[in-house]
Amino acid sequence: MPDDTDRARARDNVRTAIQNHKDKLKTLVGIWSYNAPAIADVVKELERRKDYTIVVFDAEPIAIQQISAGLIDAMVVQNPYQMGYQGVRLMKALHENDQKTVREMLPHQGQPEGDLFDTGLKIVVPNSQSPLTRDLFGAKTEFLTLDAFKQWLARYSLEGS
Repeated sequence: MPDDTDRARARDNVRTAIQNHKDKLKTLVGIWSYNAPAIADVVKELERRKDYTIVVFDAEPIAIQQISAGLIDAMVVQNPYQMGYQGVRLMKALHENDQKTVREMLPHQGQPEGDLFDTGLKIVVPNSQSPLTRDLFGAKTEFLTLDAFKQWLARYSLEGS
């Protein structure tokens, strides 16, 4: 449901989805970082936490607090450093007509789905009792418990990712 980056509307969308799909809705997914508090707060407010699996993207500090509090089941965390670094690397190669680097980065360029460059993801779950397990994800995807993710953040002096 679109919200045009309006945080109040994001919360209203969660309420509307829950109200309009009472018997069928089992999972709530937030694709923008500000969706985490919208979903977690509304579900908590409605006292419906046990009814939903909650998955969010990005690891803003508030989402990290909410997964710690048991309000989020999983976070899908992108790698913004690699996204920027590799994006600039590819643009430079294209600008300089460096076909060796372009082929290295996009070996299947021009083929269906051949223009994808995976900068990696982290899947963060609250603890080892999560129903999500490492084997459910691709080889390049890092699978971390919240404690391991917090250690990773601390190693780089980050509050979120």
